[in-house]
Amino acid sequence: MEGTGTSGSFLNEQQRNALDAALKAKAAENAILTRAIQKSAVSKSSRGGGSKKDGGSGKFTWGSIFTNGDHAERILDRNDPNYDSDEERVVVLKQQDHVRDRVLEYKSEVANIVEEYFSSGDVQEVVASLDDLGSMDMLHYFVKRLLVLAFDRNDREREMACMLLNSLYAEAIPPEQVRKGFMSVIEGIEDTVLDVPDATELLSIFIARAVVDDVLPPAIISKIPDSTPISAQLKAKAEALLHSRHSAEKVLRAWGPGASMKHQDAKDSMQKLLIEYCSSFDMEEAARCLRSLSVPFFHHELVKQSVHLAMSSKADGREAVIALLDRLCSSGEISQSQLVKGLRRVVDTAQDMCLDNPAAKVQLEEVLQDMKAAKLLDEETAAVAVAFPSDHFDVASSTSNSSNGSNAAMAGGHSLSAFKAASAAAILEYFDSSDADEVERRLLELGDPGLLHIMVKQAVVLSLDRKDRERELVSVLLCHVSVRLLSRDQVSMGMTRLLVATDNLLLDCPDAVRLLSLFLGRAIVDEILPPSFLTHVLRSLPATSLGAISVIRSAGAMLSARHGAERLAGCWKGGALSLDQIKERIKGALAEYVSSRGVSEASRCLSELGVPSYHHEAVKQALELAFENVSHTECVTALLHSWSDSGVVNSTQMTKGFLRIKDRLDEEALDFGPLTEKTFLSIVKTGTMTGWLSLES
Repeated sequence: MEGTGTSGSFLNEQQRNALDAALKAKAAENAILTRAIQKSAVSKSSRGGGSKKDGGSGKFTWGSIFTNGDHAERILDRNDPNYDSDEERVVVLKQQDHVRDRVLEYKSEVANIVEEYFSSGDVQEVVASLDDLGSMDMLHYFVKRLLVLAFDRNDREREMACMLLNSLYAEAIPPEQVRKGFMSVIEGIEDTVLDVPDATELLSIFIARAVVDDVLPPAIISKIPDSTPISAQLKAKAEALLHSRHSAEKVLRAWGPGASMKHQDAKDSMQKLLIEYCSSFDMEEAARCLRSLSVPFFHHELVKQSVHLAMSSKADGREAVIALLDRLCSSGEISQSQLVKGLRRVVDTAQDMCLDNPAAKVQLEEVLQDMKAAKLLDEETAAVAVAFPSDHFDVASSTSNSSNGSNAAMAGGHSLSAFKAASAAAILEYFDSSDADEVERRLLELGDPGLLHIMVKQAVVLSLDRKDRERELVSVLLCHVSVRLLSRDQVSMGMTRLLVATDNLLLDCPDAVRLLSLFLGRAIVDEILPPSFLTHVLRSLPATSLGAISVIRSAGAMLSARHGAERLAGCWKGGALSLDQIKERIKGALAEYVSSRGVSEASRCLSELGVPSYHHEAVKQALELAFENVSHTECVTALLHSWSDSGVVNSTQMTKGFLRIKDRLDEEALDFGPLTEKTFLSIVKTGTMTGWLSLES
């Protein structure tokens, strides 16, 4: 392998150093551009950055418990002749004050994080902020603050809170911290009702939604105290929500149809807003419509659509659109960062625009000049927003003019849109058939080798919202067609297009950074891309392409890790396995568990299979192990308990596995003997009593 280094790392030392240097240079470039934005925009808020009180936890902060000086605590010795017990009491009180101050500071920080999230909708920023704060043992305060602040907001923020908990559960917040946060809100409901009269109704919906999302176990309902009328009412409401007909569907829509406006719905609403504005030229109505959407973190889409509309309009229409943007930006409806992001999105798609519309370069330059003339863009903002348009246009021009490029290929008989449609159809069919040879044959029939980079991008994008099976198939396909059909240059161009589009892909697929970094790392391990691609492509990316830079950084870290190549080679886990193969692997993991009693190893094997929707099979097979040998009952019960508590198997899959056995208990008894039913009921009783199992329909 070209990039294999020492100590099990795929990248050698020289390649790692080159990548680190490129990342540092890009970070410095981004810092300069960020200062340019902040200089012309009103700062939204400030968090962190200073020294924590008494050297509290957090990254990049000064001070620690070992600090000498006035704040250093003296060690008291009771054998000292000068020992004074009152001094020890003072020290204890100071320590208690320190803990209280630390908790108060943490609560203030998480409140800022929640407020910022409600404005931006950026889950990754929440994860990064919580990581900077540290203090994993205090994350229940974050859960509590998220719920309490959502009580006072609209349905949109309540839905956002549910989505955030679902995203962070077991990844950034341990299950026990989530449960502790909910229980803290439940225990304080008496006081909360004084400030929010409908808090009981709202909290019951949050609890039911968390159960439906597998964030809380169903047994949480039984832990709600009913010692007071309010808590009893809360328990009754939560039970009613979960046990009603079609409860899951109702709970998922509890915040109303507009609570979680979909990406496409928001785009369509903004398009209608612009169409109506072009008819009436009513800026106030347009501003009102934009505010009613309540998606401040998505205003860059309106900027993008407005620029596209201005590019295709005549002088009067262009002037009206720019006047609207000026009005929305000057009033603060559209922030400076959203304006810059919208313009960057237009510039980043310049290459595609030039392929479809040769006049796009001239039109965009005219719009940008008009925006500068209207003082919508100052020089610094313009430098940030459109720092690299010529690079994109040059790429587009060279692509369209190259004798071996896409224009030459299209001259052979296929338009760009026709090639995209044909390759997408071939890929979708491949997801069903798994026949890579058929895809290669169809691509050869198209006779457009200059457009194969589009197929690379399409294949990856189409797999992002699918399962690991399809992602594994895409990695296998790229490796297969690169032998005879796909050149490294075409793979490189396709991956570059993916990286440029990362920020847009994040709008539809919040997990795009992780998935793209795996695709990129896998392509390098499969040797269809050289390791040097990471450094070279990084230098060509805009410093504001934070998503793309994150992808490259993550891929580099995985390739630099010990045994990184082996992990990336199996990054899609059991994605391409058949059901029979999955069953065999589960059976093997359980057989190893009953001999070694290693709970963590069994949990790791199940997680690495990557088939969470099929975990009920693992539960079923574990129960059958207990039926087969009654002496295994205790260790099987312990394993199932651990899976439930750790979140390895969610409550829905756990219940489904037990119900599968319950529905065919007679057949199981024929297979495993007369003690089958007794063993099953014993495990059910233990699970119900300890709260990790609920078989109520």
